[in-house]
Amino acid sequence: MPIIVCNTRAGLDVDIKRKIAKAITIAVNETIKSPLEIISVVFNDLASESSYVGGEPGADTLIMCNIRAGRSDDAKLTLVKKVSAIFSDYAGISEDRIETGLLEFNPKFIIRGGRQLPDPPYA
Repeated sequence: MPIIVCNTRAGLDVDIKRKIAKAITIAVNETIKSPLEIISVVFNDLASESSYVGGEPGADTLIMCNIRAGRSDDAKLTLVKKVSAIFSDYAGISEDRIETGLLEFNPKFIIRGGRQLPDPPYA
Protein backbone atom coordinates (compact mmCIF):
# COMPACT_ATOMS: atom_id res chain seq x y z
CA MET A 1 0.00 0.00 0.00
CA PRO A 2 -0.37 2.61 -1.53
CA ILE A 3 -2.13 1.10 -4.51
CA ILE A 4 -2.88 3.43 -7.40
CA VAL A 5 -5.48 1.91 -9.74
CA CYS A 6 -5.77 3.41 -13.23
CA ASN A 7 -8.94 2.42 -15.08
CA THR A 8 -8.53 3.51 -18.67
CA ARG A 9 -9.49 2.61 -22.21
CA ALA A 10 -7.69 -0.49 -23.48
CA GLY A 11 -4.84 0.14 -25.90
CA LEU A 12 -2.47 2.32 -23.90
CA ASP A 13 1.07 1.41 -24.99
CA VAL A 14 3.02 -0.80 -22.56
CA ASP A 15 6.00 1.58 -22.59
CA ILE A 16 3.70 4.50 -21.71
CA LYS A 17 2.24 2.45 -18.84
CA ARG A 18 5.77 1.76 -17.58
CA LYS A 19 6.62 5.47 -17.66
CA ILE A 20 3.36 6.42 -15.93
CA ALA A 21 3.92 3.78 -13.24
CA LYS A 22 7.46 5.01 -12.57
CA ALA A 23 6.43 8.69 -12.42
CA ILE A 24 3.43 7.95 -10.17
CA THR A 25 5.60 5.82 -7.86
CA ILE A 26 8.08 8.68 -7.47
CA ALA A 27 5.25 11.20 -6.89
CA VAL A 28 3.68 9.00 -4.20
CA ASN A 29 7.04 8.56 -2.48
CA GLU A 30 7.80 12.28 -2.55
CA THR A 31 4.30 13.39 -1.53
CA ILE A 32 3.23 10.98 1.20
CA LYS A 33 6.62 9.47 2.04
CA SER A 34 5.68 5.82 1.42
CA PRO A 35 8.70 3.59 0.76
CA LEU A 36 9.16 2.76 -2.93
CA GLU A 37 8.95 -1.00 -2.32
CA ILE A 38 5.35 -0.84 -1.07
CA ILE A 39 3.91 1.40 -3.82
CA SER A 40 1.89 -0.42 -6.50
CA VAL A 41 0.45 1.01 -9.71
CA VAL A 42 -2.19 -1.11 -11.45
CA PHE A 43 -3.76 -0.60 -14.89
CA ASN A 44 -7.20 -1.94 -15.69
CA ASP A 45 -7.75 -1.87 -19.45
CA LEU A 46 -11.40 -1.19 -20.19
CA ALA A 47 -13.14 -2.30 -23.38
CA SER A 48 -15.24 0.40 -25.05
CA GLU A 49 -18.43 -1.23 -23.76
CA SER A 50 -17.13 -1.27 -20.17
CA SER A 51 -17.02 2.45 -19.39
CA TYR A 52 -19.91 4.90 -19.21
CA VAL A 53 -20.19 8.54 -18.19
CA GLY A 54 -23.63 9.96 -17.50
CA GLY A 55 -25.14 6.69 -18.69
CA GLU A 56 -23.51 6.96 -22.10
CA PRO A 57 -20.41 5.20 -23.45
CA GLY A 58 -17.35 7.14 -22.36
CA ALA A 59 -13.60 7.07 -22.57
CA ASP A 60 -12.73 8.83 -19.32
CA THR A 61 -9.87 7.57 -17.20
CA LEU A 62 -10.78 6.94 -13.56
CA ILE A 63 -7.91 6.71 -11.07
CA MET A 64 -8.23 5.72 -7.40
CA CYS A 65 -5.36 6.35 -5.01
CA ASN A 66 -5.69 3.85 -2.16
CA ILE A 67 -3.56 4.83 0.84
CA ARG A 68 -3.28 4.22 4.56
CA ALA A 69 -5.04 6.90 6.64
CA GLY A 70 -2.90 9.41 8.48
CA ARG A 71 -1.76 11.98 5.90
CA SER A 72 -2.64 15.67 5.91
CA ASP A 73 -5.40 16.99 3.65
CA ASP A 74 -2.78 19.06 1.82
CA ALA A 75 -0.66 15.97 1.11
CA LYS A 76 -3.70 14.02 -0.12
CA LEU A 77 -4.87 16.81 -2.44
CA THR A 78 -1.33 17.28 -3.75
CA LEU A 79 -1.13 13.55 -4.48
CA VAL A 80 -4.35 13.34 -6.51
CA LYS A 81 -3.38 16.45 -8.49
CA LYS A 82 0.08 15.04 -9.27
CA VAL A 83 -1.30 11.65 -10.32
CA SER A 84 -3.85 13.26 -12.65
CA ALA A 85 -1.21 15.50 -14.24
CA ILE A 86 1.26 12.63 -14.68
CA PHE A 87 -1.33 10.42 -16.37
CA SER A 88 -2.39 13.28 -18.63
CA ASP A 89 1.18 14.18 -19.60
CA TYR A 90 2.35 10.65 -20.41
CA ALA A 91 -0.87 9.28 -21.95
CA GLY A 92 -1.68 12.42 -23.91
CA ILE A 93 -5.17 12.54 -22.43
CA SER A 94 -6.68 15.87 -21.39
CA GLU A 95 -7.18 16.24 -17.65
CA ASP A 96 -10.81 17.05 -18.54
CA ARG A 97 -11.13 13.29 -19.28
CA ILE A 98 -9.44 12.12 -16.05
CA GLU A 99 -11.07 11.78 -12.65
CA THR A 100 -8.78 11.02 -9.72
CA GLY A 101 -9.97 10.18 -6.22
CA LEU A 102 -8.47 9.01 -2.96
CA LEU A 103 -9.58 6.32 -0.54
CA GLU A 104 -8.06 5.89 2.92
CA PHE A 105 -7.76 2.63 4.82
CA ASN A 106 -7.14 2.00 8.49
CA PRO A 107 -3.43 1.07 8.66
CA LYS A 108 -3.93 -1.67 11.23
CA PHE A 109 -5.85 -3.70 8.63
CA ILE A 110 -3.24 -3.53 5.84
CA ILE A 111 -1.18 -6.69 5.39
CA ARG A 112 1.65 -7.01 2.86
CA GLY A 113 3.90 -10.05 2.62
CA GLY A 114 1.98 -11.63 5.49
CA ARG A 115 2.86 -8.79 7.86
CA GLN A 116 0.98 -5.77 9.07
CA LEU A 117 2.33 -2.53 7.62
CA PRO A 118 3.44 0.14 10.09
CA ASP A 119 1.56 3.39 10.55
CA PRO A 120 2.29 5.73 7.65
CA PRO A 121 4.65 8.65 7.84
CA TYR A 122 2.83 11.90 8.30
CA ALA A 123 3.26 14.28 5.38
